Amino acid sequence: MKTISIIVNKNWETEPLLNSLLNSELRPSKLPFPEILNSPKDGNNKMKIPRAVFKLTDGTVTTLEVKVWCIQDLMYINVPHDPASQSSSSSEEKYRVLRPIILEDNPDLIIAFGTAGYPSTTSFNGSVVIGGNFFIHNGHPGNPKSDLQHNDIGKVLIANINSKIFDLVNKDFKNQVESKFIKTPRNPAKPAVCIASKVYSAISSINVTDYSKYNWVDHEGIEHFKSIENKLPFNSIETTHGVIKLSSDKPIIFISAITDRLGYFDSEVNATQNYVPSFNAGIVTGQLLTSLNDFVIGGNEFKK
Repeated sequence: MKTISIIVNKNWETEPLLNSLLNSELRPSKLPFPEILNSPKDGNNKMKIPRAVFKLTDGTVTTLEVKVWCIQDLMYINVPHDPASQSSSSSEEKYRVLRPIILEDNPDLIIAFGTAGYPSTTSFNGSVVIGGNFFIHNGHPGNPKSDLQHNDIGKVLIANINSKIFDLVNKDFKNQVESKFIKTPRNPAKPAVCIASKVYSAISSINVTDYSKYNWVDHEGIEHFKSIENKLPFNSIETTHGVIKLSSDKPIIFISAITDRLGYFDSEVNATQNYVPSFNAGIVTGQLLTSLNDFVIGGNEFKK
């Protein structure tokens, strides 16, 4: 049996993901209802157990166990400091709570899941990007609300997974998921798509706790990436995929739910705009889990 940990940033990303995975009309027929379900929860939920546990089989025995975790649930539990002084966007706090959970879970594969911007002025809003490379940019050095330090900040972290995983997102896969996508209320992509590649890179600007800084920090993160790497494409920009990557050396991919264009965070992102891409990414995740189960049954490994 193989195990997967899906690690989601915030509660408001976790709920639409699970809404997709629980919907009997939208989830793949091969994806069973979870055996354990601790959802819905509000944004102030605090617990050290997964939101959901799925067990997929080969028809006889369990071949793939999947746990869905929400980082926001874990934050401020057994804190060594005043919780009121901490931001829910603190990269430092996310890193602190993630490491022991991943160590205890010991998954064969990690999926970093969350909303993200697309680094282009062309709209990909509502689309879903899957990749395996990570780049972490320190967007606010010395931030008193979050000062995560790590030796891998500023380095391109190349995919450490079996590249055949990306071959699962083929034409038939895309037809299955894209036909179920819903449109974002603000500047939807025409049409929203699911794209995946082993060369796609996620840029994560960490230690940013003030949303008003996102627009200029995104540009800064892109320029930092380009100064280090001039061949690999960058297809996602956000705050947390990289923190999850730093928390473990396990095989990992990211699934980015695209909410906005580069430079348009203030005008395009609101609660509904966040929900729709997260829901679409949930559709993709459900299909991917069934494909990964077939992958495991076929005797394949997740690691590179």
